[in-house]
Amino acid sequence: MGFFKKMMAAVGVGAARVDARLHRNAVRVGDELQGVVVVTGGSVEQRIERLNLGLTTRFRGDDEYVVHTLFSLPVVSGFDIRPGEVREFPFRLPVPQGTPLTVRGTDVWLVTDADIAGGVDPGDTDPVQVLPDAARGTVIEAAQRLGFVLSGSEVEFHRGHLVQELSFRPPSGQYRLTELELLMLPAHGGLDVILEVDRRATGMASLFTSEFETKGRWFVPDAQLAQGPDLLAHELAERVRRLS
Repeated sequence: MGFFKKMMAAVGVGAARVDARLHRNAVRVGDELQGVVVVTGGSVEQRIERLNLGLTTRFRGDDEYVVHTLFSLPVVSGFDIRPGEVREFPFRLPVPQGTPLTVRGTDVWLVTDADIAGGVDPGDTDPVQVLPDAARGTVIEAAQRLGFVLSGSEVEFHRGHLVQELSFRPPSGQYRLTELELLMLPAHGGLDVILEVDRRATGMASLFTSEFETKGRWFVPDAQLAQGPDLLAHELAERVRRLS
């Protein structure tokens, strides 16, 4: 019977279970996810070689969406788990710059994986709500002060890095554009913001294309970000008008 149980556990039947439990599933970029990994023994004793935690998202590839691991860190080294035994391992997981925000169109998951000797990985996934850090949050709030509505995002792999483009719907009748897109990149002493304005073609141009795209680059120093969204909104409005 013991041999049969071991064989079944090796294919996942009656094996140990792994469950990551977050104290809070919302976290700001630059802060930490905190929680506990609960390991419950199955029907036989098993050796857990390692427990890893990481964050995963997906980005748009050439022909399809690709699942991408942002990073993975070990939680605990090897240990044995007896049948029915429950062990808990607290964790603190930093959420680094470059982690995509969870906006419509973009999801982020906490992934727990276990390497079990002679068995399958009883991994676990949990959705995480990633909120902006102070710098990006100030730019987003500035756009919202102007009446723009954050409507979605797209994550792409660009020059060896993941980048996230946020899409905003403009307020009705105030700007000559159909969509504002912002790509925000941390830079020394501030934030690099790439603005893209999509606007409908009119007149003769509408015979050849339905929309135009115009891009601009804006470096926002830390000192300007610290002044808050109201002053930033004024400059953003001027830049959007010039592009549109």
